[in-house]
Amino acid sequence: MRRIIILWSLLVLVLAACGNNNSGQPQSSTTSTDPIAWDRSPSTVVFRADVEGGDYAQSFTARSEIPSCTIYGDNRVIWTNDLGAFTIQTLWDRVTDDQIRTFVWQLTLDEDYFKYESRANQEPPSATVPVVETLVIRINGVERKTDSFSGWDYDYYEELANLCKNISGSPVIYEPEAAWVSAQAVPYDISAPVILWDGDAAGLKLSELAASGERRWITGGVLPFLWQSLHTSPPSLQFDENGIYYNIALEIPNVTRNSPPAPTN
Repeated sequence: MRRIIILWSLLVLVLAACGNNNSGQPQSSTTSTDPIAWDRSPSTVVFRADVEGGDYAQSFTARSEIPSCTIYGDNRVIWTNDLGAFTIQTLWDRVTDDQIRTFVWQLTLDEDYFKYESRANQEPPSATVPVVETLVIRINGVERKTDSFSGWDYDYYEELANLCKNISGSPVIYEPEAAWVSAQAVPYDISAPVILWDGDAAGLKLSELAASGERRWITGGVLPFLWQSLHTSPPSLQFDENGIYYNIALEIPNVTRNSPPAPTN
C-alpha cells in the first residue's frame, strides 16, 4: 500500500506541474477533470520507446527509421516488429483515451517508471557515441525521459516497448500514402544489394534528386515500391541509375523519427 501511495504521489506531482505551466500553450483538449491528459496534436509524442545514438544515427539512411513504438496525441499508435532477414514490419492502430490512460497507470504502478531519471548525459565523454535505449512520456504538459543508464533491468526497455505495442487490439499493416524522399550518391558497395533504377520510367530521377540536396514530396507512384524495398533490405541498399549508385531515404510526417511536416499546399 505504501508503494502505491508513493507512486500515486509522483503522478500527482506531474499533474500539479501542468497546473503550474505558464507557457500559455494549450495542454490538451480534454476536460479539467481528466486524471491523465495530453496535447491532442497528431505531431505530439505522448510516449515513445526508441534507440538513440551510435554512429548510424547520424547517417543519411537513418532518416527512414521508425521508433520501436510511439503513441501520438491523436491516439495513433505506430510500432515496428523485426521479422529477421532485414525485414521490418510496421503496424498501427488508433486507440481510445481509456486504453492510453490504462497504459500510463501501468507505467506508474506496475513498472515504477517515474522513479527512473535520464542519465545518459552524465556519462563520461567518449570517442564513440553510445547506443542508448530511451523512453519518454509527455502527459499534462510535463515530459519525463529516462534511458538505459538509469538503472533499469536489462529487459525493461523491451518490456515497456511491448506494453506500448499491446495497447492495440486490432492492428493493421501501415503503408504510407505520401512521404519525403531524398537521395545521396555513394560509392559502390560490393556487399550491398542493388536495385536497377530507371529514372525516366519511375518519374523520379535520382541524379536530379541527389544533386538538389533537397527532399521531394511524393504520393503514390513509386512510393509503395520504395517503402517495400527499404523495409525488406539492409540499410546499405543501393539504387543503380545509369551506373551511379544512390542511397534512398523516406521520411513520413508523424511516423519516422525526425521527418519534416507535410507541405502546406
